[in-house]
Amino acid sequence: MKEKRYRIGVLCILAVLVLLGGCSSGRKKPAATEAPNDSVTYEKGADFTGVVKNVDSTGTRIVFYNTLLDAEEEYSYSGGTEVYSKNNRDMSMGEVVPGEVYEVYLGQNGGRVTKMKEAGDILTQENRKVLVDPDEKRITVDDVNYAYNENLVALSDGRAIDPREITAGDEVTFRGVEGHAYSLVVTKGHGYIQPSNYKDFIGGVLTLHGEAILPVSQDMLLVVPEGTQQLTMDNGDLTGTATLEVRRNQVTKVNMAQYQNQVPDTARVTFEIEPQGAELYVNGSLTDYSKKVPLKYGNHSIRVVLEGYNEYSGIVTVKDSGPTVRINLAKETADVDTDTSSVKKSDSSSDNKTAAVLETDKDHTITVSAPEGAAVYVNGTYKGVAPCNFTKLLGSVTLTLTKKGCETKSYHIEISDDGLDVNWSFPDLLEGSSDSSGNSSSGGNNSVG
Repeated sequence: MKEKRYRIGVLCILAVLVLLGGCSSGRKKPAATEAPNDSVTYEKGADFTGVVKNVDSTGTRIVFYNTLLDAEEEYSYSGGTEVYSKNNRDMSMGEVVPGEVYEVYLGQNGGRVTKMKEAGDILTQENRKVLVDPDEKRITVDDVNYAYNENLVALSDGRAIDPREITAGDEVTFRGVEGHAYSLVVTKGHGYIQPSNYKDFIGGVLTLHGEAILPVSQDMLLVVPEGTQQLTMDNGDLTGTATLEVRRNQVTKVNMAQYQNQVPDTARVTFEIEPQGAELYVNGSLTDYSKKVPLKYGNHSIRVVLEGYNEYSGIVTVKDSGPTVRINLAKETADVDTDTSSVKKSDSSSDNKTAAVLETDKDHTITVSAPEGAAVYVNGTYKGVAPCNFTKLLGSVTLTLTKKGCETKSYHIEISDDGLDVNWSFPDLLEGSSDSSGNSSSGGNNSVG
């Protein structure tokens, strides 16, 4: 009985297999795909967004600030490296400019750049003036603030610079993204004007293109925008104007004695009056005679008074450009001596211009401790040789450091009224050699006049 049931079961299984085989034989087998869909492509994404710091065409090397890793990295490239603008225009590596921002694609080994495309989402602002705050690590462009770090690419003439070297008058191309600065490239920088032989102008005012008004003081070194500049010194009846070509980071020297002019038919009279403290009236007006007095040629009424002394009144006839008038009230009758010879030149004030003066905090000082031996200038006025200190100034200043045989450097600094002393220390000045023409390849000098 069991054997009979077993046989029936085997027969059922065979019948099912036969039925299945017959059904499958009537179906078509699915055909294999002959070729993939040509409209679908797959492309590897960029490895990082990089700010170009330097391109070495000789060694075929390129240095980036890798914004993804926040680090400086160097890679090789080849003639086969693809370079594209943001509009997909084919470019050569020779068109790549430091400060620009690219999406960077690396080869399989990660050491070579195979493709670069100019980043399209980067904010670029050209010919802008910026304010750099090194304490807050902040850059302000058109009243908008951007953070930066030590990897910020800051360049002038292709050379890396400290962002603090960008002065208020410089113009830059700014690149970055919302809230973060990537690069600053100086498009219009600054140079220096060093006047000489201008003793007669001390106490007057100095203007550049009629705009920047500064008091004329001894040993001046002016930070000015590069390009053609017109420098004028005025002091009473004296004026002098020089047109100069200023080169970036170079010192232009100008001999102001060759540009000095005096108002026609006007003399500069020196009054020597004893005892000290006497008052001088010229043509009825109280006159400051501590400096040379401009007077037209001809006769002028003179009156000198001092309590306890006899008053002097008389007429002085001015006939040449530089007379000296001596008046002594110590005697009962004043002795008057007119000396038409040249005398020691002294200061004179400007009649119609007022020099701008910064606010000061007389209770606190600024100390410049380094670089040692460098001459220190603030807004063109000499302050001493580092290490040195001087009364604390408030507001926006340009501090300049210069040393024989070295580059001249300037820093734009904001000084707050915080009731504290200030101590500044700056990097050493780099050496720069001058050629026979008086120009230096690195912070050199040009002479005018």
